[in-house]
Amino acid sequence: MNFKTIILLCLLPLVLPMALSAAVETDEKLNIFAMKKKLLTQNKMIQEMSHEVSKVEMNLGMQNKKYLRLADERAKIEESLSSARKNADLDNQNLKKNYYETKMILMGVLLNKLEKAESSSDLLSRKILVENLQRRLLDLDGMMKTNKAVQDDVERLYLRLEDSMRTEKELLSMMSELEQRKKDLHANIESSNLKKSDAQNHFDEMKNKMAMERESLHKSQLKEKLMPVQITEEIKIPSQAAQGSSATSRVSVAGADFFPPISLYQGIDYQKKGVTFNFQGKNEVRAPKAGKVVYTGSLASYGNVLMIDHGNDTRTVLLGQFDYNVKNGDPIQAAQLVGYTNPRSHNGLGDGKIYFEVRKNNLAQNTYLLLDKKILARNSSK
Repeated sequence: MNFKTIILLCLLPLVLPMALSAAVETDEKLNIFAMKKKLLTQNKMIQEMSHEVSKVEMNLGMQNKKYLRLADERAKIEESLSSARKNADLDNQNLKKNYYETKMILMGVLLNKLEKAESSSDLLSRKILVENLQRRLLDLDGMMKTNKAVQDDVERLYLRLEDSMRTEKELLSMMSELEQRKKDLHANIESSNLKKSDAQNHFDEMKNKMAMERESLHKSQLKEKLMPVQITEEIKIPSQAAQGSSATSRVSVAGADFFPPISLYQGIDYQKKGVTFNFQGKNEVRAPKAGKVVYTGSLASYGNVLMIDHGNDTRTVLLGQFDYNVKNGDPIQAAQLVGYTNPRSHNGLGDGKIYFEVRKNNLAQNTYLLLDKKILARNSSK
């Protein structure tokens, strides 16, 4: 097991809850966002279909009124045309009959003239009769032509009536298609509403689930903060005591004699484990006690790591936004300069944090109780 693996195991209880919380929350937010987007899409689709139904119903109403008007007009025209045709046919028959009868009488009168001699009065009477019959024939011929024109007009009207009937059939076909379209749209809207209802229920369930998981995670984190510190994986790094270091480095963690790692800070946060120092800009980072550097490195986005072994299975860990100027194996004196803070924002003048922890036999201690309170108070007042 290398040093980097060891330090990761050592700090895993500190960073894992935050990482898991962030990952869970991110996945849930993405899932909720996708479901909300799906609901919005379904709502938009239902609104569009409802709008189309309204348009279809409006068009259907207009076509229905047009059809009823045409049907009413057609019925009246059919009735009038039927009567006109009957009258024209009857008039045509009567006119033809009168024409032929008058023609036969005229022929009879003319033939009768050739058969016997007549007096002058008879000739005058016959002449007047012939002229009357001829005028009658002319009148009947004119009336027959007029009647023929009427019959032609009636036939033309019947052709127009047939066109109107074809238009009615087209309207009926269009209305049938519109009715079917309306029926299909209503079915689609009903189906979409069911899907939307299911999606809404799923969305509400996910929101409730996410809220419950967030509450559970919060309780778990709170429980973790209040729990006694558990023994982590043993860090297999030889202590200074095992290497024959001086007695001055063999310290007990019972006393409050650890220097704060930075001399100027804006505030501190602590619980039952380590202490977080909040700082601004570039500041000196100093060793909390004499010992030996046993690890230097970095930990993902949490910053650099510096671990010092003080002997007697006591170690301190510095983690955060700072740059160290020591290396593994370097002996360290108490309050020795080991690096500088570097918040890596605003050209190094921004805010930053350093986490400081004292460990005894691989067990994180209540570090705040082990800090030199006089130095702590003096530094915080600067």
